[in-house]
Amino acid sequence: MKPNLIADKMADTYDRYFQNDGYRVRYPRPNPSTLAYLLRNGAAGAERILDFGCGNGRYALALLARSNADITGYDISAASLAQFEDELGRTPYAERVRLVQGNWSRLGRSPRYDMILMLFGVLSHLGDRATRIEALRRMRGLIRADGRLIVSVPSSLRRRPRELLKWSLARRLQVTFPPLSEDGNIYFTRHVDGQPLTFFYHLYSPKQLRSELSAAGFAVQSCEAESLLPEWWVSQSRTLSGLDRLAARLLPPALGYGIRALAVPV
Repeated sequence: MKPNLIADKMADTYDRYFQNDGYRVRYPRPNPSTLAYLLRNGAAGAERILDFGCGNGRYALALLARSNADITGYDISAASLAQFEDELGRTPYAERVRLVQGNWSRLGRSPRYDMILMLFGVLSHLGDRATRIEALRRMRGLIRADGRLIVSVPSSLRRRPRELLKWSLARRLQVTFPPLSEDGNIYFTRHVDGQPLTFFYHLYSPKQLRSELSAAGFAVQSCEAESLLPEWWVSQSRTLSGLDRLAARLLPPALGYGIRALAVPV
């Protein structure tokens, strides 16, 4: 597999993010709406789940408590998996978990999973369109014929408008280089405990998400707004998460803070 410089940079960024505990403070629990969506669409009865980009396991740990599934947690960040393993040690679920870090090839080509998760913008971090489709095709090779892929990505109409405008102007002036020469690709910087952390994102429309899933051999069965409010708001407040869940039902997918899709192999 060709080297992925974006992945290397993101691994470093997320290692620093988890080492100072910034991620756990910002996102202390799953988005209840997304967790309910997973359970409603097969996670409760799944036998094998791959959580691709699992981070510190905030979704995987919740699913372990609500199902009998064996879960493989994959992430490029060693620090995130160390935090996952630490949390896992306080539960009775360790025997049902396999953690994999680094190159995608370490996932192997078996077992076949009946559910694969790529949540909270994981797909958006991977690089250009070709790299994202390559990752989705890898997922297509790992999923059962009757399996389900659940993806959530940031919306181009709601996320990082300042950076989206900045990089769009740079492309018009032809002063960008790959992968920023692709529409929708941005860098943005967040300060955590005084430390600047720079992230790569591809911002999606529902049409773009459907196109990439189709190119990788998936058909979208449902597509919806993941939330109205930012993820960190709904993950920290049960009141806001309940109100947000009701509001998000009224939104078209493109106007969600994130876009959530269920896809199946074809």
